Amino acid sequence: MENFDEMIEQCTVSFASLGVVEIQDVPNIDLYMDQVTTFMDRALTSYKRKPDDKILTKTMINNYTKAKIFPAPNKKKYNRSHLMLLIIIYHLKSILCIHDIGVLIRPLIESLDEKQDDTLLQEVYCSFVKVQKAVIAFYSSRTFPSHDMMLKEVILSHEKETIKKILLVLMVSLQANMEKHIAEYALDHYFEA
Repeated sequence: MENFDEMIEQCTVSFASLGVVEIQDVPNIDLYMDQVTTFMDRALTSYKRKPDDKILTKTMINNYTKAKIFPAPNKKKYNRSHLMLLIIIYHLKSILCIHDIGVLIRPLIESLDEKQDDTLLQEVYCSFVKVQKAVIAFYSSRTFPSHDMMLKEVILSHEKETIKKILLVLMVSLQANMEKHIAEYALDHYFEA
């Protein structure tokens, strides 16, 4: 068996291939459920543990809607805001319970409902992508600037306290996800399933 440092090195190499979905890569057209699950599966395929794993299923999305942590589709179609929220939810679902996810994204949902404007969601999503890139870079190289720097540059640059608080939880959740991936990598490589 290789030593711990070698295992971490192999694992961090795999992190470098993790992708992020930039806001310009989120379709700006309405999609039906099958198109949504196909988009999510393609966009987040690098996060699959096994090739046949599903990123999000119709049942998951319907359960998020029933739990009121995700807005209902408009005439069975999902818009760009839905997709941005689903990407965020995907990264939270293995770390936070459904209730906690709802609490975290409630201000975004309320903003969408009240103003019919996704400006707040877009602002949070763009910063989420920056935080995600920083977390991936940190875990890929272990030489990325400290989390304090990430907090100051990405999170604290926002004026709205709500955005700062949402991004702080997103950052910690993304870090927890990376630690979870290290544990899964070790299990997959050192133990028979």
